[in-house]
Amino acid sequence: CNLSQGIDLFAPKGDVWFSPFHVQLYSLRGKYFAALLTNGLVNDAIAECEHIVSFLAVAFSHVEHHPLLGLQLFTLGDLYSEASSNQDSNELMALFKTKAELAYIWAKEITLISHDHTDQIVEALEQKLARIL
Repeated sequence: CNLSQGIDLFAPKGDVWFSPFHVQLYSLRGKYFAALLTNGLVNDAIAECEHIVSFLAVAFSHVEHHPLLGLQLFTLGDLYSEASSNQDSNELMALFKTKAELAYIWAKEITLISHDHTDQIVEALEQKLARIL
């Protein structure tokens, strides 16, 4: 069973339904995401990273600025940014740039609290936002 088939095991089947926030599904998505990144499959990696960000936003909803969410948003912004440069359509390029900007802004809001404003991560986010804007 490969990782993508493992994720399919959590798909709704008849009366059996697993929450998209099931911790084992999160763990499997993380492994699959790493494999996708390793193989350079950016678009597939984006879909998994979006699921991971959603899981973290819900799981850490009681922690307003959880650093893990901030770092995952940074990664998602990088993926959107890379995807924007690989598009033939100006419309898709603009969409991915906008998504990258929003992910970077949210990541920066979190990392300004979880890290110091002089931290390398915050500085990198500021540079990435300056290039997009």
